[in-house]
Amino acid sequence: DGGGLKLAELAPNVQQVQGGTANSLIVAMKEFLVIFDAPYGELQSRWTIDAAKAKYPGKPIKYLVLTHHHMDHTGGMRTYVAEGATIVVPSEAQEYFEKVVRAPHTLVPDELQKNPRTPVIYGVFENMTIKDDTAEIRLYNISAADSEADPRLTNTHVEGMLLGHVLASKLLYVADMISPRGGPIPRTEY
Repeated sequence: DGGGLKLAELAPNVQQVQGGTANSLIVAMKEFLVIFDAPYGELQSRWTIDAAKAKYPGKPIKYLVLTHHHMDHTGGMRTYVAEGATIVVPSEAQEYFEKVVRAPHTLVPDELQKNPRTPVIYGVFENMTIKDDTAEIRLYNISAADSEADPRLTNTHVEGMLLGHVLASKLLYVADMISPRGGPIPRTEY
C-alpha cells in the first residue's frame, strides 16, 4: 500500500522515492516531470505517480526513463504508459519493452489493460538530452560506442544501461552499477 515509501529531497526539484527495495527519481522540469525507473509493479508505480502529482501539481509525467530491463526497475512501467508517459530505454532493450507493453494482462488486468494507449518508446543508442528553461538532464547509454572503430563498453550487470545526469543538481542517477557489499569496489581502467 506504499506505507513504507517516502519522498526525500536530494536537490531543488529532485526527489528520490525511498523505502522500497528499489528507488525511483523524480525530476521536476518547468512544465513536466521526468521519472527514473518503475520498480516491481503497479502498486509502487501508482504510489510514485500520485506522490509526484501531489508534490508538483499540474505537471504531467512526460518521460519515464528505465535504466535497464530488469524487473526490479521496470515492473511498473505499464502504469506510466497508461498515464501517457513516453518511455525512454537503452536501445538494446527497446524491442523487449515494446513486447511488454503490447502483451495483454488479462489474468490480473492492470491500468494499461483497462485503459489501452498506444505507447511511445524511445531507444537511446548513445545519449539524449531532456531540457527546458529550468533544467537539463543528460542520458548516457554506457554500452554505446564512440565510433565504429571503438567497441561498445560493457558492464557486468547488463547489456544496455542508461545513466541520468541532472546537471544543475550535479546529480548522477546510477542503478545497479556499484553494489558494495562489504568488500572493496574494483575499479576499471575507464
